[in-house]
Amino acid sequence: MAISANNYSKALFNAIHDDDTLNNVKKDFSKVIESVRNVPNFYAFISNPKISRDDRKAVIENTFKEVESPLYNLLRVLSDKGKMTGIEDIYEDFIQLYNAHFNQAYVLVESVYKLSGEELDDIGKVFIRKTGLKKLLIENEVNEDLIGGIRVFIDTKVYDASIRGQLNTLKGQFKAHANS
Repeated sequence: MAISANNYSKALFNAIHDDDTLNNVKKDFSKVIESVRNVPNFYAFISNPKISRDDRKAVIENTFKEVESPLYNLLRVLSDKGKMTGIEDIYEDFIQLYNAHFNQAYVLVESVYKLSGEELDDIGKVFIRKTGLKKLLIENEVNEDLIGGIRVFIDTKVYDASIRGQLNTLKGQFKAHANS
């Protein structure tokens, strides 16, 4: 479904012609995904061959009729083609396109204790300069295994300024020196 999800997310993204609509579609899409995740057996229902395609499509159309029209059209197409089970993959791809459009990224900052808003802002400023992004959407997670310092995840990059990371680097250097 990866190629298909990418194609559907691009089609949705390209059907949107202004930032206000883009923001509204993102908001609506997030609510759609939340709804889908909170309905027990949604995927079993939506892919059940005993329920007619028209009945499944009617449920989707009636449930999500208030969302922005580009998203509504996507949901109708997915339902009609029996591809609703890939909706979460499409959403993830859409969010990547959305973030790229606004030059922003999600960031996970691991630390030994919960960081204050001011500390997270300071870290954000450093990584905005380092990455060239306009905006970082920062989440803080406590990881006591770090011993001290922080570890920052931005997309596929990891910036490790933790004591655990420094100890592992030192250990590797020591082994390399001992073997030479």
